[in-house]
Amino acid sequence: MIPRGFRFSAVNAGVKSPQVKRADMGLIVCDRKAVLSGVFTRNQVKAAPVVIGEELVRAGAARAVLANAGNANACTGIQGIQDARMLMEAAAKSLGIESSEVVPLSTGVIGVHLPVDRMVSRIPDLVSGLGNDPDVFARSIMTTDTFPKVVSRTAGRSTMIGIAKGAGMIAPDMATTLAVILTDAAVSKQALDNIIKNAVERTFNAITIDGDMSTNDTLLALSTGYVTENIDEIEKGLTEVIRDLAILIVKDGEGATKFVTIVVDGAHSEKDAKKAAMSVANSLLVKTALFGADPNWGRILAAIGYSGATIDPEKIAIEISGYEVVTNGQESKGFHEDTLHSLLKEKEITIGIRLGMGPGSFTAYTTDISYDYVKINSEYRT
Repeated sequence: MIPRGFRFSAVNAGVKSPQVKRADMGLIVCDRKAVLSGVFTRNQVKAAPVVIGEELVRAGAARAVLANAGNANACTGIQGIQDARMLMEAAAKSLGIESSEVVPLSTGVIGVHLPVDRMVSRIPDLVSGLGNDPDVFARSIMTTDTFPKVVSRTAGRSTMIGIAKGAGMIAPDMATTLAVILTDAAVSKQALDNIIKNAVERTFNAITIDGDMSTNDTLLALSTGYVTENIDEIEKGLTEVIRDLAILIVKDGEGATKFVTIVVDGAHSEKDAKKAAMSVANSLLVKTALFGADPNWGRILAAIGYSGATIDPEKIAIEISGYEVVTNGQESKGFHEDTLHSLLKEKEITIGIRLGMGPGSFTAYTTDISYDYVKINSEYRT
């Protein structure tokens, strides 16, 4: 089931190369002007579609989202902005709407200009192919993803759906991704802004795969306003959609063999809890130990120590998948390396950290780092 008022399509335009034959351009269209919200990368190097998207989100309304994979349109200067606007204008003309109602999204290789002529030539087919299958759009924005990411929820009579891509270059402050959240619920611009901002902080800003922040991170939310529903139910549903998308991105981490949940409790504040959680989640030494099932719990303790969080080392406790590893900052009595080694072989691992400093808590999601991660990212452009 999809929210009322939305249609989807995808085509192949050979965006990265004419030799690429899979769908790499996608279109979402609303049958009426939708309320538009969004959050973007905090990287100071911003792709052309991010610069334009930020402007459109401030205006607060849209009728379409035009996306491509294979080329980020980042670090492309004024021409990059002009190219994106040319595509927006071509899509708007085919749809009979204003170009300012088309939001651009791009993902892929940085520093290469878009093949605009090739892409513009496929827009009529994008428009004529519009239908009710969101999966086609989800596949069109995939890069190193191994599966399309689509989730949905209902809130009373309203429906919401989320579509995302992302598998690598994932770090907090709008983790590296493209995501579009759609709902037919009636939500004001201010309410939608607040819901998205709050939801992202504990979802997309709580995931990390490799600690690298993209130039193109974008999460858009559009509401067609067909259904009136309780705002608390709408917020709950949208937050769950965003959370589930974030978790899918981590589970599809480039070369990842394990999905890791890091729960920090007892921090001086939530801010401190997040510092500790993300420090552990981003530690290459922790992530390589997880890959090799190496019971080297000292790496976790070290990452907490340099996180910047207020701690007392003698109060720290750590358990891994329910097994007590550290008590009062030292190895727990009865600890056995073989037991932890076996637990670390599992595909899903939970690291629980208790700091004993206060009420702050935060949950982060990450992966291990494998040989395949290096292979994928050493051949990305070639």
